[in-house]
Amino acid sequence: MGRRRKGKTTGKQKQQCVKTSMKDLPIDVSLDILQRLPVTSFSSAKLVCKDFYRLASHPELILHYHHPHKNPYGIIIRILSSYINEPFYTNQLYLVDSRRCLTQIIQPRMKKKYNPGPMLSCNGLLCLLFYKHKHPRLDCYRACLFNPLTGEHDFLTDPGLPRVRESSLNGTMVSSNQFFGFGFDVRTEEYKLVRIVKLSYEGGRTYLQAEVFTLGRSGCQISEIYTPFVCPDQSSDVVVGGAIHWLCEDENSTWFDPKSRIILSFDLFEEKFHQMATPDCEISEFCKISVLGGCLAITGDFGVYQGRHEVQIWLLKEYGVKESWTKEFVIGERFGRLYPLFLSNSGNIVMSDESKAVCCYDPKKVCCEGYAKLHQSIVAICHVPSLVSPFL
Repeated sequence: MGRRRKGKTTGKQKQQCVKTSMKDLPIDVSLDILQRLPVTSFSSAKLVCKDFYRLASHPELILHYHHPHKNPYGIIIRILSSYINEPFYTNQLYLVDSRRCLTQIIQPRMKKKYNPGPMLSCNGLLCLLFYKHKHPRLDCYRACLFNPLTGEHDFLTDPGLPRVRESSLNGTMVSSNQFFGFGFDVRTEEYKLVRIVKLSYEGGRTYLQAEVFTLGRSGCQISEIYTPFVCPDQSSDVVVGGAIHWLCEDENSTWFDPKSRIILSFDLFEEKFHQMATPDCEISEFCKISVLGGCLAITGDFGVYQGRHEVQIWLLKEYGVKESWTKEFVIGERFGRLYPLFLSNSGNIVMSDESKAVCCYDPKKVCCEGYAKLHQSIVAICHVPSLVSPFL
């Protein structure tokens, strides 16, 4: 073979050798391209190169995907350990997206002496609560803001969740219960974590204490707030009408009366507690509140009603108006205790049962079909993915 002659590169050849990349495009064009991607693709896009990483972290994109109506609903599933006091890292987290794909979530690292507590979701962020037994009467909690899509997390710095002040006027404390609420105030654009503590003393006396942790640009601001009317049954991230909601026992009811249930709400802007009534109906037990189609929803378990098991879902069509409670869905199948998660665009209700499955109820076909089933007990919550950073 003959030797190749070296010569000067022509202008045409130079033109053919020119390479282009995303950084050569105007920034508004690049952002317009990326805004057409599903939000779940950004964790992969950031790994392409430094230019993609910077673009995918642009504040305009974060703001664009910060609104829940622009992103499809997803589900966070926690696999519960079958062993008592097993370290938290054996309790795996998974994200089920709108395509029903199951992806494992890498959790923030935590010391082994801490166990997983409540898991709350709001506006793209998870609030993970970890606890350790400080002494038999009181647990010590740590809170972590976590974006499962980007992997970013931020533990609330000291003083974190402040110590509960035990009142010497009430005598010796026997036990305590702590419940949390997590929400986003759209008026101030701040996330808020609410803690309600119930202290029980000898002689049957109780004392309620409440704090709010405002998570914003100036860090974590902690303040005591007016004591709520009643203590919730569990932690909650149910936010409707600018307020967090909990399902509670009526303070005037007896422990064996399952019909005496009220809804406790906390206005995120005014930082005040209010009391709301449940629907007037003959029901065995109200067991869950949630958000369906933008409305506050409450699920009632009728047990055996007119010869069959029945679950009813009521919606508060006009927020704050008791008379607007409407029985919207009736499920007559025995499928364990059903906990509604969200209402899909097709009108189906995605729900979890109390054991090992997430199902989808079709009101038109009046049937439940499988959505995701695992071989261990689970806790499932609704989560809307976004790019918002926990470093507020």
